[in-house]
Amino acid sequence: MLDISIIGRSYDLRGIYPTEIDEEFYYLFGRSFGTWVRGKSIALWYDARNSSPSLQLAFGQWIMDSGKKLIKLWLCSSDMTSFSTGYYNDIDAAVMITASHNPKDYNGMKASLKWWIPVNLKEIWPILIDWIHQYNTSPIPPIQWEYEERQILDDWVNHILSFSHTKNFGKISLIADAWNGTAWVFMDALTKKAGWNLTPLFFDPDGNFPNHHPNPVLEENRKDCRKKIQETKSDIWLIFDGDADRVVILDENGDNISPSIICAIIAHKILVENPWAGICGNAVTSKIVQDITLENGGKYTRQKVWHVYIKEEMSKDSSILFAWEWSAHYFFQKNWNADSGIIAAIIFLDILSQSWKKTSELIEVYTRYKTLEETNFTVANPKWLIEKLAENFSELKQDRLDGLTVYYPYGWWNVRPSSNEPLLRLNLETETKEQFDILYEKLVNFIESNSL
Repeated sequence: MLDISIIGRSYDLRGIYPTEIDEEFYYLFGRSFGTWVRGKSIALWYDARNSSPSLQLAFGQWIMDSGKKLIKLWLCSSDMTSFSTGYYNDIDAAVMITASHNPKDYNGMKASLKWWIPVNLKEIWPILIDWIHQYNTSPIPPIQWEYEERQILDDWVNHILSFSHTKNFGKISLIADAWNGTAWVFMDALTKKAGWNLTPLFFDPDGNFPNHHPNPVLEENRKDCRKKIQETKSDIWLIFDGDADRVVILDENGDNISPSIICAIIAHKILVENPWAGICGNAVTSKIVQDITLENGGKYTRQKVWHVYIKEEMSKDSSILFAWEWSAHYFFQKNWNADSGIIAAIIFLDILSQSWKKTSELIEVYTRYKTLEETNFTVANPKWLIEKLAENFSELKQDRLDGLTVYYPYGWWNVRPSSNEPLLRLNLETETKEQFDILYEKLVNFIESNSL
């Protein structure tokens, strides 16, 4: 049997197939997980990876062997999984077999309970391990399997469109890059109802990801769409990751729109309709989001980077209607506090459609600062270097919400350590390019001279 301790290493499961995870592994792990879940039914989904169909069969058997009803929902996006736990009263938990944006040899799983309460595998690992050892040696008692296949696409598309005031997007021309992943599942159906002019790119599901790696944050993965934008004269480009819960947006020139800018635009719309609303960002969110929130009577909250912290903050504070996480995850209270890239995109497209502006013109008013998006530096001891930076800039205001943030009258910068690599992550923002250049050079020189 493979090393089952991989389950307890992180919040979600990730592993290389079949050397770290396989069907037998999924069955033993899954049967114990099914026993742990309270309630009567578990929904099962999977992404377009080559190993996903066989792994979902193993998962499906464990769901039923644990005495739970299996609701099989087939190929889908991760945000459809979270939607199912809130929309359908009879779904008590949901499992998505996916490795998100990881390379093709990986697979894994995400799990959530009713109302999209994320399951922390690392936290429940001590409970699961005892059951896994027990089930590996004990026979399966006679159980009457319960099974249902369910189609939820229409409900999901209607839910997406409920976030838009625009009923027909006929004047919008867009490109959607599905990365040979799962975004095509809803984009075709959504296009028929929304009415925009869609140029599909890589909509055929293919677990080999033959065109590019399924991570939209990486610059090298955007060249195909930039070429297509020039050919089609499209207004906007949506690029999804492998399991389609994240979206990156480019304007009509093929230029990337910062997720912070998208957050500010969406927050502005929400605050116009709900002036009392709370907006939540990360420690590395651009100040434009805070500016827009306060200018429109809202309340702004900062939280650590990672979706778990966002979810916890939204659960504690019911005034927070919208939040975002730096890697292009967007969370909505009306979506059971879950994240969805396509919901963020439909709100952005709604605003664009009503503005009668080009995409680049729409974002211009929100581009107030010179910003360095997260940049990694390889260093010997990231935590030690953070303390050196804190000491060197001790005369300035600092906070330790997430790593180290240092404030200036004209800007700020943040450094955070990677959780699993010898990397220091730098974010920087100033009011002018001149301020940016000076501060960037000073920080890079300090980091590189103290990196060993």
